[in-house]
Amino acid sequence: MTSFIPTGHYSPYRVSDDLREDRIGPAVHLPAPGEADREELLLKKLGTRGWGRLHHFRHYYQPGWGEGKGHQLSPRALEGFFRFLAAAKFPVGKLPSIFLTDRGGLELAWEDSNGKAVQVEFTPQGAEFYIAAKDTEGQVQVEALDQLAAKLAA
Repeated sequence: MTSFIPTGHYSPYRVSDDLREDRIGPAVHLPAPGEADREELLLKKLGTRGWGRLHHFRHYYQPGWGEGKGHQLSPRALEGFFRFLAAAKFPVGKLPSIFLTDRGGLELAWEDSNGKAVQVEFTPQGAEFYIAAKDTEGQVQVEALDQLAAKLAA
């Protein structure tokens, strides 16, 4: 004798109405030119955790994040960040941490080879930096970000 459990139409899971929309069909989205190179640069310089954090900042943080005052990531700050990252050399074994600032910029923070803090905040105009070992802070324009990277590597 074979018996089986009757299956009704009841399901303990329900799909939200937002997910039922058919607006988004299957599609292939091509990355922007140079995006694959940027992804590789991120993985090389910041590791998988840094890559994932930036991915979230770019795709999931909308205006008003945090306590309602956070700005969305600035495309100009992101461009400056990548310019700096391409030229930057970080101490071996010291991956920088990346943060989204309330103003829509990005901040990199790491320790130099002596364990002292280094911070660089990328804004649409350039970057603001702090070097704990020299107790120095300052600002640079976008055009000077590669020079700042060289200075911080020394």
